[in-house]
Amino acid sequence: MKKYISFIALFCCLMTTVSAQRFCYVDTHYVLENLPEYTSAQNRLQSQTDAWQKELELKKENFAKVQAIFEAEKILMTPEQAKEQEKKLTDEAEAIRKLQDKRYGPLGDLISLRKTMVKPLQDQIYNATKQVADKRGYSFVFDKGSDLIMIYTDPKFDISREVLAILKPETNSSPAKTGGNTKTNTGSKNKK
Repeated sequence: MKKYISFIALFCCLMTTVSAQRFCYVDTHYVLENLPEYTSAQNRLQSQTDAWQKELELKKENFAKVQAIFEAEKILMTPEQAKEQEKKLTDEAEAIRKLQDKRYGPLGDLISLRKTMVKPLQDQIYNATKQVADKRGYSFVFDKGSDLIMIYTDPKFDISREVLAILKPETNSSPAKTGGNTKTNTGSKNKK
């Protein structure tokens, strides 16, 4: 019973503390879409991915041709020659699979390239978000662009444009925000 009462008291204290906290959200997807560096990184990433895909397709086509030739000439080969050729084909198929894993696997080149190109932009967004949150006294900043499900968002708590203004100070007028959130929230004190 004492544990139950202690839990309720602790919960009430936490709720009092949380209710005094200020929060906002930023749409990192919106911010990234409006950064030319991100568009450039996406284009470079796409061109590299296309080159890797062509490389894989070429290897697969060559493998299919060699396999077709082997199947056609298999009848004329000795069992040792056929076995040797089958081993070469198996090794080549394994090499193609390894190349595909190297390029597109969980620890592959695509993932590492994406990290090296996008990670610096994400760090910039984090720093700009922290700067806005510190300036306006927010305790929590949620990311609307991530997997976090936000059923409803009030535009007055959206700091995406302020973050974008820090990242792109040369633009005085922010581009229109898509998704229904078109209000800006300059100087408003928001408590929840």
